[in-house]
Amino acid sequence: MKSLSRIKKTKKYGMYRAFIAASFLINGIFSFVAPVLAEGTAGGQSISNTATATYEDPNNPNTPINSTSNTVTVTVAEVAGITVTASGITNQTNPGGQIAPGNQLVYTYTITNIGNDPTKFRIPNQATSNGPGTIAGTLPVDQNGQTPANGQLQYSTNGGTSWVNVTPGGIDSPSVPVGGTVLVRVPVTIAAAAQNGDVVSVTLGNTQGDAQNVLRIADGGDVYTVDNPDGAVAGEVPGAPVNGVREGSITQRATIGGGTNTVALATVLKVRTGYDAGNTSTLNDDLLTYGLSLRVESSDPTNRGFIPAALAGTSITVDGNPVTRILVSDALPANTTLNAVPTPPPGWRVVYSTDDPAVNPTRTANQVSWSTTAPASLSTVKRIGFINDPNTVTSVATGTTVTGFTVQIRTTNISGSTATVNNVAQVFGRTAGDPNSPLIVDNSGDQNPDNYNSTTGNITTTPDIGYYPVTGTNPVDTANNNQAAASITGALNQFTISTPSPYSVLNGPEGAPDATGPDGTTNTDFTNKSSFVPPNTTPGSTLDPQSVGFTNTIRNNGTLPSDIVVTPTAPSNPTDLPDNTKVTVSYQNQSAVYNYSGGTFTLTSGTPVKITGVAAGANATYGVEVDLPPGTRLSTDTDIQRGFPVRVTTTLVDGSNNPRLDASSQPISNITINRVYTGFLQLLKKSQILKGTGPDVQGSDGTLSIDPKKPSPGNIIQYVIEYKNISEPQSGTGNVILEADRLVITEDGTIGGANGNNWALDNDNNLQIDTSNIIGSAKDSGAANITFYNGSNTPGSDQTGTTATTDVTKYVNTVTGRVTPGVTRTFSFQRKVN
Repeated sequence: MKSLSRIKKTKKYGMYRAFIAASFLINGIFSFVAPVLAEGTAGGQSISNTATATYEDPNNPNTPINSTSNTVTVTVAEVAGITVTASGITNQTNPGGQIAPGNQLVYTYTITNIGNDPTKFRIPNQATSNGPGTIAGTLPVDQNGQTPANGQLQYSTNGGTSWVNVTPGGIDSPSVPVGGTVLVRVPVTIAAAAQNGDVVSVTLGNTQGDAQNVLRIADGGDVYTVDNPDGAVAGEVPGAPVNGVREGSITQRATIGGGTNTVALATVLKVRTGYDAGNTSTLNDDLLTYGLSLRVESSDPTNRGFIPAALAGTSITVDGNPVTRILVSDALPANTTLNAVPTPPPGWRVVYSTDDPAVNPTRTANQVSWSTTAPASLSTVKRIGFINDPNTVTSVATGTTVTGFTVQIRTTNISGSTATVNNVAQVFGRTAGDPNSPLIVDNSGDQNPDNYNSTTGNITTTPDIGYYPVTGTNPVDTANNNQAAASITGALNQFTISTPSPYSVLNGPEGAPDATGPDGTTNTDFTNKSSFVPPNTTPGSTLDPQSVGFTNTIRNNGTLPSDIVVTPTAPSNPTDLPDNTKVTVSYQNQSAVYNYSGGTFTLTSGTPVKITGVAAGANATYGVEVDLPPGTRLSTDTDIQRGFPVRVTTTLVDGSNNPRLDASSQPISNITINRVYTGFLQLLKKSQILKGTGPDVQGSDGTLSIDPKKPSPGNIIQYVIEYKNISEPQSGTGNVILEADRLVITEDGTIGGANGNNWALDNDNNLQIDTSNIIGSAKDSGAANITFYNGSNTPGSDQTGTTATTDVTKYVNTVTGRVTPGVTRTFSFQRKVN
C-alpha cells in the first residue's frame, strides 16, 4: 500500500508500570514515619532513587558533562489485603445436571492475598446460607484421604489438588504469599421442600454488603488476615500491618431447577506493543514485541448460564517431570526467532520448548516438553511459555487479569520486499476445585473465553496447534486489540513489514506518525478528544460544542526530501460529520479555514497549508482545530455512540504543486483522523422486577430492560445502570484514546419533581417511603467504593427501613481507576416496594 511504507526505528511502543503512592502515618504510638505504598509493593522493600543528568558548558559545546545525585530511600510499610471471590458451584449428586431437592452442592470460594506481605487467612468452619439449603453433607474425599465430617468445610493451598479439613472453631491457613490464593469449599444440602425457582445463597465471611478488604469488625464467621509472626516465613516484615486486620466476604447463589455448570472462563489476550525496523535495507533484523495477558472472568460473558470459577493448572511436562501448572504459551511465527529472554510477571516463570510446530503440527503446547532453562542458542526456541510458580500463585481468581507477559521476536530468512508475521497466543488450565474439570484452553485475538463457540454454545476443550504460517487463513485481529469476531481458533495478530520507497509519507497523532488504526493500516489511525458537555444534558439533546484543538505529526517516510500539503478530507461516511463544521489547519505562520457541507470541504480563508523541504526521515508537527456546529447530537446517544471524525490528508507534491503519484497513478498520501466526541461515557439505566415477598412477577417485568414495569407490594425493583465508554478503543498502535477517570455515579432518590428521582420519598403520604433498600444489593461489577446516604444527604450505612432516616436515600458510586474505551460495567442496587 502507498501508505504502508517502511516503519523506521524512530519510535518504540512499550508498556510501563511504575507508580508509588505514599502517605505518612504519624501519631503518638509510632516513633517513626512509615511511608505506606500501594498494595502490591512488597512490605519491607527498600526503594532507592538516584538522579543522573548530562549538560553542557556553553563555552565548550557538544561536550556532555554528567552529574549524579545522592541516593534517597524509603522503606515500604507492611499492608494487609484480602479479597474473597466466588469460584463456582458444583452438584455432587447430579454432576452437570439440574439442581433438585435433596441434592448436595459444593460452593467453592477463592481467598486472595492482595496485600504486600505474606499472610495467613483465618478460615471459619461455617458459612451462612439463605433459602432452602443448609450447610450440611460430606465433601468428597481428596487424593490424600481427608474425610470431612458432616457440614465441615475444607481449604486447599494448591489449586484444589488436595484439601485440608477446617476444624471446629476455624483454622489459620499456612502463610500465603503476595498474590497467592486459598480455595475454600462448603457443602450444602438442598431441602426436600425446595421448589423450582428458589434460590440458595451461601456467604463465606461476614462483611456488610460483601465488602472486600475492609477493616475487620469481629463477628462470627469472619474470613480475615492473620499476620505471620516476625521471621516466621521468608519476606515477612517485622511488626503488624499498618492498616490492621482486613476481612472480606462473598455470596454465591444457586437456583433450584437450574444447573451449576461451573467452569473457569479464561481469556488470553495478545497485542503488539512495539516494532523496530532495524536496518531498513533488509527485513531480516526487524524486532516485534508482544504483550500477553490472562483474564479469568468473574461473570459469564457467553450468557449461557456458566458459573465462573478460578483457573488452576493442568498437567504438562517441565524439566522432564509431570507437573500441574497454568500455561500461557506462544508459538514463534514462521521466519522468526526469540530475540531476548522474557521477563515474567511476579509469581510466574518462563519456560522454553524447542519442539517445532512446523515439524510436529499435531502436537499442542500442553503436550510438548518445556524447560525452565533457556537453551544455549535462543534461535532453537520454537515456543515460549509462562507457568505459575506454585509457591506464589496456585490459581488465578475470578475477576483477575494477569499482565506483564512479554515476548520479543526477530525476523529472519525473509526474502523479497514485503512479509507478513502472524501470531496467536494460548492458555491452558483446569477449573479450580473440580477434580473432573475438562481442559480449559483459549486462543488469543477475540474476547470470548475458553474457545467458546457463540453459534453452538459449546466450549471446545481440544486446543488448536497455536502455530500459523504466513499463509494462515484464520480470522485476523486487524485492530491489534483482541476485538476480532469470536472464533474457537482465535484470531491472528498480523503485521506486514516492507522496505522503503523514494516517496512516502506518514501522518498520525502527535509524536506517532506511524500509528496504525483499526484495519491495521496507517490510514485509519486517530486522535480522540471530547468537548465539554454541560450538566443535565439529557439523552436526545443537542448542543453547540466548544472548539477542540489537535496536534498531528507527519514524517517524510521516503528516501528523498519532499513537500507536503495538509488538507481536511470528508469522512468515509459523509454523514458522520455534521454540515457547517469548521476546520482550521495551521503550520507555523500558515493557516487555512474550511467549511464542511454536503460531503465536501470548501476553503473559506487562507491557502492550503504546505510544509516544504521535509528531509527524508524527518518529522513535522501541525495543528487542527475542529468546531462542530450548533445542533450537534450527543455522542453517547444510543443511536449515535461515536465521535465526529475529521480525516486530515497529507499529500506529497512536486515543485509545481502537483501530487506525486505511486505505481498505480494514485497520489502518495496518508490520512489521520481527528475525532471529536460530545461526551463519551454513556449511562443507560434499566430495571427488573424480582418476586421478593410479593406476588409472582407479571409478563415481561422480570426481564432487565428500559421498558416500564408494574411491581406489586413486596416485589423488589432491581435498578441497573450500565455505564460504557463508547469511544474508539486502542485498535492499532500509537492512537490517542479517551479514558474515563475519577468517575462518580450518583443515585439520589429524594430529588422529586417532574420526572425526578423519587424512590426514597413518601409520594403517597402513608408515613413510609415508597421503597426500601435491600441491604447488600448495591454493587459495581468492577472496583468501586459505594457511599450510602441516610435521611437528608447525610453519609451513613447500608441499612433498610421505612423512613428516610432509617433507609438509604442516595447511593454514590465512586469508580476506582479508569474506564477504558469499549468497556461496559454496571452499578446496581435493589429496592423493595413497601
